[in-house]
Amino acid sequence: MEMKDEKGNVLGILEIDSLNRNNVMETIIKELKPGMGKGIYIADAGEKKISQQTNYKAVEWNAGLTALREKASPWELSFPMDAEIENIQVYYGFDNLTNQEIDEMIEESRRTGKHVVLRDLRPNHTLVGLSLTYNKRGQNFEFRIFGTTKSRIQLSDIEDYTYENVQIRGNEAVYIGNDEKQQLIWIEMDSRGKALQYEIGTEGSDRDWVISIAETLL
Repeated sequence: MEMKDEKGNVLGILEIDSLNRNNVMETIIKELKPGMGKGIYIADAGEKKISQQTNYKAVEWNAGLTALREKASPWELSFPMDAEIENIQVYYGFDNLTNQEIDEMIEESRRTGKHVVLRDLRPNHTLVGLSLTYNKRGQNFEFRIFGTTKSRIQLSDIEDYTYENVQIRGNEAVYIGNDEKQQLIWIEMDSRGKALQYEIGTEGSDRDWVISIAETLL
């Protein structure tokens, strides 16, 4: 689904898939361990022959919130109010495939007849996201911000979840929840024109509580 702002501008794309789907791409994604990234060439995939799939690895951050804001600059970040930070983690990215690597993958497929050709993506030290664990009045929740706004959520069984399109801070958002887990995802543009994807996730709570956190970010 496309996620838009109040003016209808597309800010990012969110894909929600079941882990039960059985195809080449899903198989590769399932095998990605944290800290791994794969460049993928699929010979008969039309315009989507080349794909880059990543599984970011969480790295502990012990320097505090002020230093994290400096690390993330020039991103302009908003954080929950009236909640205590219990833990901070960050995610670093991967180098994109070069044109030469893409050409080599295509040539390898042509030469060998391979339907799928893979390349390892090289990890780098570019900050792509952060995750903070908060406690608010005895209820824990995870708060994430990513600078990449094309993402995929994989669920064990899509039919077990409720989905609802809502508005958060003037932007389209999606709420996903069941009796155990609740998640809210939206994208907003900061004053510098950078689109940031926000996520709030918790367990044993409800839709209204999760949305109330999002509406009071500062």
